[in-house]
Amino acid sequence: MSRILFVLYAEKTHLFIQVPLARAFAAAGHEVRVASQPELVPEITRAGLTAVPVGRDHGMGRLLALRPEFRSRFGGSDLPPFDVADVPGELLSLGYLRAGYADVVPWWFRLVNEPLVDELVGLCRWWEPDLVVWEPGTFAGAVAARACGAAHGRLTWGVDFFGRVREQFVRLAAAESAAGGSSGGSGGVPGGDPLGEWLGELAGRYGVGFDEELTTGQFTADLLPAPFRFETSIDYVPVRYGTYNGVSVVPRWLWEAPVRPRVGFTLGLSAVERLAGYSVSVVEILKALAGLDVEVVAALSGAEGVRAELEGSGVGADRVRVEEFVPLAALAPTCAVMVHHGGFGTIGTTSLHAVPQLALAEQLDAIWLARGVTSYGAGTDLRVAEATGERVAHEVRRMLTETSYAEGARRLRADMLAMPAPAEAVPHLLHLAERHRRPPTANPYRAPNTRRKATT
Repeated sequence: MSRILFVLYAEKTHLFIQVPLARAFAAAGHEVRVASQPELVPEITRAGLTAVPVGRDHGMGRLLALRPEFRSRFGGSDLPPFDVADVPGELLSLGYLRAGYADVVPWWFRLVNEPLVDELVGLCRWWEPDLVVWEPGTFAGAVAARACGAAHGRLTWGVDFFGRVREQFVRLAAAESAAGGSSGGSGGVPGGDPLGEWLGELAGRYGVGFDEELTTGQFTADLLPAPFRFETSIDYVPVRYGTYNGVSVVPRWLWEAPVRPRVGFTLGLSAVERLAGYSVSVVEILKALAGLDVEVVAALSGAEGVRAELEGSGVGADRVRVEEFVPLAALAPTCAVMVHHGGFGTIGTTSLHAVPQLALAEQLDAIWLARGVTSYGAGTDLRVAEATGERVAHEVRRMLTETSYAEGARRLRADMLAMPAPAEAVPHLLHLAERHRRPPTANPYRAPNTRRKATT
């Protein structure tokens, strides 16, 4: 039996991504714990997993509420240095990437990692996990793993723009150094390395030296097929996306087959919980969809107000049903088309059910995810500025009438089903853990009779 620790800063949608793999490890007989800030503990335990609260809650929510400039960056497509992840390497500027890291490290990475890292290292040195699985922004997971000698790897929740940008930064910095640039910064990176310098200082507190494993892990479990990936040299381990919708109840009305083709509509959780709200005119789009010969089911925060506005416009519930929450795993199989925000969980769930998709993407990772769906011919994507009611209705009508979209959706599902399910991936991940373990750094938490490392 091995000990597996999942690590993330308190972000509910990131937890939902981790749950299927965590459950797979537990079902295989391994001891699984999930470490995060206290705010997330109720969601972890509701998922049937063992929670370990570490540190104090981060201030990302307060920052985004108080500082519109950060909210717009985090919720939009303009987030240097990651907004150029899809730009060909020869067109990238080291100065742009460096300035982007210098901006994003303080208000994102420091903000969410610093409050939990000390207790997380203490937990790892005491519990001695064999494998630490961390979400790509929780670098503290890599530091804690190295401090206790555990293997560690990332689990993606989107297209790996973190890894792509980091590789390009390292490549350009090496080229600048070879060309005679001034020395300085972490690891001798000329002109400085804001991410490396911060991570080097953070890791150094616990006797851990900086190297690139702290930025991208020893391997990365990737939950979507290879066509969604950026080109990198990272060791990606394919693991099929698994569905978890949180605490869910399937409503009685969903048992009945729709009389007309059903169009699902959802814009995710983050837009309301973390950001400023929806960036498209929800009522305008729903009214336009109601003009088609379809039944619309919309899962939206603030459903009561949306229902009242639709009823005031003469749109009846027989055409548009608006609910506060409908479990997507139950709704998607009943739909002919799904209209959504391009979120990772929504795309993963919809793709598993071979439903054509229209993504109204705004956040940078959502834009790339939506393009991946489009590349399969499984749907199409619109930027938020183009997402008028008329345009959305036009695209949905095309997806209902042109068979190529359903064929593309089936191709996408086939590629997802060809990936190892979480339970099938567990043995390979344990083999990687065995290969990557290292001796721990000095450990003030070690008891006199520590356990023998579990074998896999």
